[in-house]
Amino acid sequence: MRKSLVLALLCLVMVAAVASATTVVYVPMRRSVQMSDLVLVGYVVGVQAEYNRDGEIVTKVDVLVEEPLKGAAEPGQVFSFHAWGGHLDGVNVETVGEASYRMGEKVLVQLEDIDGEYHTLGLSFGKWNVLRDKSGSQWIARSLSDLNMVGVDEAPVEQVPLDRMRRVVREAGPFSN
Repeated sequence: MRKSLVLALLCLVMVAAVASATTVVYVPMRRSVQMSDLVLVGYVVGVQAEYNRDGEIVTKVDVLVEEPLKGAAEPGQVFSFHAWGGHLDGVNVETVGEASYRMGEKVLVQLEDIDGEYHTLGLSFGKWNVLRDKSGSQWIARSLSDLNMVGVDEAPVEQVPLDRMRRVVREAGPFSN
């Protein structure tokens, strides 16, 4: 009985470790901008679970574009993309490490085209919240708490002035291998 208890506890620990985070390869900010098909600043105006064309549950996120930094989007346009997972028809699908979006929040999103559907680049890696400090300067901040990273040669950037990201996007140019 003691062996089965130890085995059960070991299995629980392993499941908890796997469920607590997703592992991604760390990509420096400039390269992640190059990998992004779109980089947009705007407000979340819609969050709705739906089925994608493959029958998977995703969350459709609508962003009212305030400032397109990269890609084919216009100010004032509502741009839609998907986040993996959601709650639909009594089924809850959670993708550990995926960004979550709330109505009304101001965000900077880095999006990639995956088979004709746009998704947040690198799960939560490509979602930044836009914040203002006491002086009125805008910053972007992201939470990487659900992501384990490999290939880290520098400290992951979790907060940066929005103007710096604008410069990085301008300077990054198109991605090439």
